[in-house]
Amino acid sequence: MLSPQYIKQHLLTIVFDEDPTVRDLSSVVVFFAFFWFIFFSTMKVIIRPLIHNKKWLLDAISKDYERSAKRQLKDLHIEMTKDEFIAFAVRDWPRMQSIYLQHFVGSFFCIPSILGIGDPSVASSLAVCGVLSEIGWELQDMIEIIWVRLFHKEGKKLFPDALVIIFLVHHSLASILGIPVILFYRHHKTLHWLCFDLQFAAGLALSIQEITKLLDISNPRQLRQFKVLNFIAFITMLWTRGIHWVYLITTLLLAFYRDQAWAFLFFGGLLSLGFSLFNYALCLKPFYKKFVKFLHVSAEYESLPADASADRRRSSVMQLDLARAKLLEAELADFQSLFQKREVTRRQSVPVLRGGRRGSLLRLQLQQSKSFGYDITKSKDL
Repeated sequence: MLSPQYIKQHLLTIVFDEDPTVRDLSSVVVFFAFFWFIFFSTMKVIIRPLIHNKKWLLDAISKDYERSAKRQLKDLHIEMTKDEFIAFAVRDWPRMQSIYLQHFVGSFFCIPSILGIGDPSVASSLAVCGVLSEIGWELQDMIEIIWVRLFHKEGKKLFPDALVIIFLVHHSLASILGIPVILFYRHHKTLHWLCFDLQFAAGLALSIQEITKLLDISNPRQLRQFKVLNFIAFITMLWTRGIHWVYLITTLLLAFYRDQAWAFLFFGGLLSLGFSLFNYALCLKPFYKKFVKFLHVSAEYESLPADASADRRRSSVMQLDLARAKLLEAELADFQSLFQKREVTRRQSVPVLRGGRRGSLLRLQLQQSKSFGYDITKSKDL
């Protein structure tokens, strides 16, 4: 039986090997897949007791349910009571914290290389770890998606076609090009920058989203925090998924062209084009439009005169809540809006976001106390 010490030494040898094989790199990917699976499972065990019945989280989820989730669930014919939704969202909350931590860790591997710290060979090897870490996480993520889709009785509802497609596109760049590019371009700093940009930006955006969901924007101080944090998120997204992305991917494709690496140029160009469209259509454009709209609505709210009527003030608060819900809407919702047949997925965190208005209460019972294909009441994970 292989000892932990042997496995550790074997992996380190591969990572710092200047001429590894596909099999070697694949073994590191498998290690990271297991590592992140264990990490996510451990984080759930640690975090869930810490947030059990915490008023700040329950209040935030309850407000999000009234603000947007109730309407979306009704529109999508998902039968879920408010209590069931809160139970689902609380159980899903640790996973979202784990996802942005995973992205931050992957990006940190690249820092020595992009900042020129230490021995260039060692820095490149660490950046390679960042790429392989991301591929490993994406591998276990896709295995989970495919497993649930094929073998769970509610698999198609949990992961509808639209969602499977978007995750395939999202994971394709690193998963398909990662190992081949490492074999031939492991010291190319452009690769390291791409790895850092995409992972750090994702980690920052997700962490900001989780923080801003907890803010009470009726409080002037927290409203300012909400706007500042989302402005930081937008500038980061604009740079990493727009300006710097175009520069880096053009530099990398030109390197393929100069080296006459036609296979890299073809597949890299194809995947980069798809990812660029993803960045523009589902990240930059919708976030910009929603953020500008939120700024306009918040300006109207803040400019209300002191003697404004109760009805006018209530209407302004409702419009502010609606703009907030739209701004925090996940990119998956923008993708799913392209399809006539839309489904809700368990991969959404607090809240299941979609624009909606406060209205009549949604009082529907789930058959056998189940929602999204798994038993919330019995605390059973997929």
